[in-house]
Amino acid sequence: MIEKKEGQELPPFVKTWRQFYLLLIIWLVILILGFYLFTIYFR
Repeated sequence: MIEKKEGQELPPFVKTWRQFYLLLIIWLVILILGFYLFTIYFR
């Protein structure tokens, strides 16, 4: 069987799963705010 090293499936710039999910949440908040401001600007 092939053993998976911890963090093997993570992107190289992320050290832990917690950091990955934190970056994901921040990215989603930025996208939501960006689309919201975009719709307000072109209203």
